Amino acid sequence: MSYTEKGDLNADGRMDTPAFHRNQSFVVEVLKTELGDISSDVLEVGSGSGQHVAKFAETFPNLTFWPTDLDPEHIQSIEAWRRATELANIQKPFFLDVTSDDWEFGTENRPPSDLAAIISLNMIHISPISVAKHLFRGAGDYLSATGKLFLYGPFKRNGEHTAPSNAQFDATLRARDPAWGVRDVTDLEEFASANDLLLDRRVPMPSNNFTLIFSRRN
Repeated sequence: MSYTEKGDLNADGRMDTPAFHRNQSFVVEVLKTELGDISSDVLEVGSGSGQHVAKFAETFPNLTFWPTDLDPEHIQSIEAWRRATELANIQKPFFLDVTSDDWEFGTENRPPSDLAAIISLNMIHISPISVAKHLFRGAGDYLSATGKLFLYGPFKRNGEHTAPSNAQFDATLRARDPAWGVRDVTDLEEFASANDLLLDRRVPMPSNNFTLIFSRRN
């Protein structure tokens, strides 16, 4: 099972998804404001096609990126993008179920246990709310003292949608799976607080999306 979208498949196994072309430049600009001057390790949860992590690795050569997914086809696509780009700062993709009790970071062939960032794009609204809850638990366990969690997608605030299009999208998601849906920032802040994190920035993005940036509570 995967919580990220599939796209067209190239002959070498690389998927090409519309979402990447719509949002990659805007996401990169936000990351530049937070990650531009550091050298460390970054985890991407739900890497999907692998296009975003390839773009991130190209943009931030001083960072080491660890892509993950639940879907074997996505793992293959991520690896195909890794090989095609020949970027040394992308590690081999690996299967990660964030609801697992122990992500086993700090062990062989896994990221270190003091990450500079965790990035998750367009995932928590196409997965059960338990996935978001466990994502924050993992962030609490594995982010460094200055580490940040980045979430991108549509979000509600205090039970209200930020645009009619997001309300329509939410209804479409819930029709596909009642466990899916646009998440409320208020709920995410509660998950963050339970793991000694707080919402640091809420950055408006095109198409009524946002990037939420969570950091350690001082």
